[in-house]
Amino acid sequence: IKSWGKYVPWPVVQLLLRDDAEAIIDVQEKEVSIYFSDIASFTTIVEGLPPEKSLLLLSRYFHDMSKIIDEFGGIVLEFIGDAIMSIYGAPVRNPDHATAAVTAAVRMLASLKAMNQFFSARTLPEVAIRCGVHTGPVLVGNMGFSSRMKYGAVGEHSNVPSHLEESNKNYETEMLISESTYKRLTPESFITRPVDVMTLVAGAAPEQIYQVMEKNTKDPNYNKRKRAAATHTEAMALYLEQDFAKAADQFDVAGAQFTEITGQADLPSSMLSKRCRSYAEKAPPPDWQGLWDRAEK
Repeated sequence: IKSWGKYVPWPVVQLLLRDDAEAIIDVQEKEVSIYFSDIASFTTIVEGLPPEKSLLLLSRYFHDMSKIIDEFGGIVLEFIGDAIMSIYGAPVRNPDHATAAVTAAVRMLASLKAMNQFFSARTLPEVAIRCGVHTGPVLVGNMGFSSRMKYGAVGEHSNVPSHLEESNKNYETEMLISESTYKRLTPESFITRPVDVMTLVAGAAPEQIYQVMEKNTKDPNYNKRKRAAATHTEAMALYLEQDFAKAADQFDVAGAQFTEITGQADLPSSMLSKRCRSYAEKAPPPDWQGLWDRAEK
């Protein structure tokens, strides 16, 4: 029985055993939070490694990340190359699945420090990851055919986390979440800031996407980081209100605050400041909802 859990998510095995049920094709629509992550530049990393070294790196990576997912009540749906897709809120119900998913993701990012120490000690390259979390309705359950099935999730919303993961490249961030996830988070659990407005699901209204940063009160820069995120959030509100001159100035302040913390230029604030100045020169259309509709300069 324990071996089943190595192929099938363990909560699914437990449900089958509890109900003495046979696995059948069955999906239901549920609101869940889905996580997707990828190792940055993984193809380049493995090109220079022998197969056994690549296996060691991935095995340790998947082990540590899966352990954190389990700890916060999620289940791994798939390992896709170096990518991980996991789900929170099904099959075991959890009304706080959004907070669980984001907390786990923050913990996974923090775990990279110890993991990379392990890799360095074995002459393996260090890794960095990008991830995305989205909350929405999907069809979740057993899918496939009578003799071969898997537990999974399908639907438009199931593709959003991978889109968010990929979008991190545009903002030099590590983690992005959708507005629907943001609105379901336990208040004050994380440091967040909106970094853009995007259409994540075809036909749906545009929504803000948010960078998530760990709320570590022991971090000497904790108060500065929190203040910089608040400044940036205020600037985004001005941007959406089309008060572009004030928004640009506020984004500049936020950028300077983040640069003081990191020692590097802050891409989201500088990008949005440039957009403000573009819109100040030539106003957006009357039905503008925050989507950038011009070429980046």
